[in-house]
Amino acid sequence: MWKYLTKMSRLVRPWVAHKGLKRTVGLVMAVLAVATAVWGPIPSLASDVGGPVGLAVLPEGGIEIVTQETAQVPVENYKVSQGYRFYHPGMDLAAKIGEPVKPMAKGKVILVQKDRWNYGQHVVVDHGEYQTLYAHLSKINVAEGQEVDTETVLGEIGSTGRSTGPHLHLEIREGNRTVNPKSVLDVK
Repeated sequence: MWKYLTKMSRLVRPWVAHKGLKRTVGLVMAVLAVATAVWGPIPSLASDVGGPVGLAVLPEGGIEIVTQETAQVPVENYKVSQGYRFYHPGMDLAAKIGEPVKPMAKGKVILVQKDRWNYGQHVVVDHGEYQTLYAHLSKINVAEGQEVDTETVLGEIGSTGRSTGPHLHLEIREGNRTVNPKSVLDVK
């Protein structure tokens, strides 16, 4: 899956970086914003469902509190150097070379790859409901199939692959879609 996405990324990036395309997309978004402001929101098909609105009443003691494991930021000392965008499906955390990288949550390493281009040396961890990618590592300390927890050091910050400086490129995937890491992590 990740290998396929890397190939697709190589094909799509020149189009996304094209100034004319960016200008056109920006213009279309501006026109939609103005039209929505002038004529109101576009009606939804859900408004046709209708029916009475009511509140559900729960019996006493009907709420069960479940504690979930929280996700941790993979690097301790970092600065967000690039955020999540539709053309950049992850977040870049700039840090010093050699800084340890830990997984966001416990899981199993499903891919360890050393690529000269794109993600460089990278690791993918499966957490059950989602997968995380840790890219541009200078050193990898884990192997495929290894179980990891939040204290396991996956590798070290580096600048391998298509990189302009030492940082961790972090991606979160749920199925076939990427998730903004900022919506999951408490980043500075």
